[in-house]
Amino acid sequence: MKRTTNSFLLLFLFAFSLTISAQTYREFVALHELYQKTNGEQWHTTWDLNTPVAQWDGVTVKDGHVVSLDLSNNNLEGELPMTLVNLRHLKHLDLSGNQLTGNLPQGIRRWQILKSLNVANNDFKGAIPKGLSKMENLKYLQLANNDFEDYKGLEELSKQQLVAFDMAKEFKHLDLVDINALGKLADTKYEDIKQ
Repeated sequence: MKRTTNSFLLLFLFAFSLTISAQTYREFVALHELYQKTNGEQWHTTWDLNTPVAQWDGVTVKDGHVVSLDLSNNNLEGELPMTLVNLRHLKHLDLSGNQLTGNLPQGIRRWQILKSLNVANNDFKGAIPKGLSKMENLKYLQLANNDFEDYKGLEELSKQQLVAFDMAKEFKHLDLVDINALGKLADTKYEDIKQ
């Protein structure tokens, strides 16, 4: 009986380590595809893909997972890969001030622990994805200076959800946010919101 228990424990630990490894691999693939699809060799601060992910500029890794990605003002061009939604441990994502086009990935609702999302000053089009209300930790949302055409994804946000919101254009649902709490977040860093 003891041998069966030990075998089961070893099998469980092996399966658990495979799960962690698979998630870590998905995160690596997401970052690698982001680099490839956004002209990474032309970024102002590029990555050496032969080094560990934790050494890549703008990437913060904690407990083996990517928790912050800040590639603001870094000359990213092109569309975001769908695999980016596999960064499920993200708390902070800043892609502002680039030349990103296309749509925001529909699967961003997977970023359930995300606190800060800044995609301002790009050329995103289409719809703001639905599912923002599932991102219960989201407090800072910056979408200014893009070409979004459909704002229905914002309609599901609650008044209590956001601390700051920047759309930089008239928006009929602005009452979602306490006007007194609005502020520019250009100087907000991951360290300020990681609590």
